[in-house]
Amino acid sequence: MLPVTTDDLEDASGLLDERLDEVAARWHEDLAPAIERVWLDGIEGIRADLREWMRRAAEDPEHWRPEWFELGFGLRDRTQADPHSSADPVRNRGWAESARVDRFARARSGRADSRDRSQDREGAGREEFRDRRRQDAAAGILRARAEQVLREKIYAGRLYYCTATGGYEERVVEINDEARRAARDFVAIIKESLEAGFLPAAPDDRECDWCDYKRVCGPYEERRSKIKPSARLKSLKKLREMP
Repeated sequence: MLPVTTDDLEDASGLLDERLDEVAARWHEDLAPAIERVWLDGIEGIRADLREWMRRAAEDPEHWRPEWFELGFGLRDRTQADPHSSADPVRNRGWAESARVDRFARARSGRADSRDRSQDREGAGREEFRDRRRQDAAAGILRARAEQVLREKIYAGRLYYCTATGGYEERVVEINDEARRAARDFVAIIKESLEAGFLPAAPDDRECDWCDYKRVCGPYEERRSKIKPSARLKSLKKLREMP
């Protein structure tokens, strides 16, 4: 049934509901949720997001057809990896990179792009999502590496916020000469930091507000970082200023 179009959207939605119910029943058995109403509300929230996601995909004039799922390189766990995955990491200037991409799809025009799914943290303002910039960078870098695995040109990396919380927003990073140059600079800076053994915690203002690792650094890392020698943070600042 792929790619799903408006003509077969109703049938595809029925199949989607069947599969969601099947998976939910299996996890219900494993997790034995204490409050049934909370569990059901959560499943229905997932159903609403999936149905809207499918509707938008069906109305996309490009009619993207998924061709590779969970494409990985250099990862040990390959139980759910696409058959085109590589057991070996992608090597670049002595740097071995391992990763997995959600899926790659081909448009009606024939071009191939990658698609990653994500969601915003509920209740946080959009101006606070500084991690989006890092995700955009990852989209460009990993897709450039995936070209080496698939031996096919990848035109863009797409990061899709596939929930109502994320606003179904799509971020597109074109894999062009500028993106490849930025990927090379990124790898060079990280490689230099690892070889020097210098990976400082130097958050910008309010970045700690949304960090998942605050319990590791403690509550005063922003204050401490302001008294560190700025010269040693030159590479880090260059990395943050990259487009």
